[in-house]
Amino acid sequence: MSHFVTGTIATLLLLVPGIGLYAFQGQSLTTPKLSAENAKLRDLVLPNPSEASYRTIPWRTSVLQGIVDAQKNDKPIMIYLMNGHPLGCT
Repeated sequence: MSHFVTGTIATLLLLVPGIGLYAFQGQSLTTPKLSAENAKLRDLVLPNPSEASYRTIPWRTSVLQGIVDAQKNDKPIMIYLMNGHPLGCT
């Protein structure tokens, strides 16, 4: 067992520095240029600020904390519950 562990550690010590040499060869990563059509499709897919306004709501993940906060501020509670896998794979 100790021979296996020693061999594995020795192999890793030899391989890891070699992998690092090829990972970065002085080239910086750049974002590729998008064509006008790709930029237009990207803008259609990404949400604009008015569509992402739900992110400004301070959502609670704990039902109890939501109930306490709602009672303090005299506000209603919206509870979203589901049963099963989120992607429908049951």
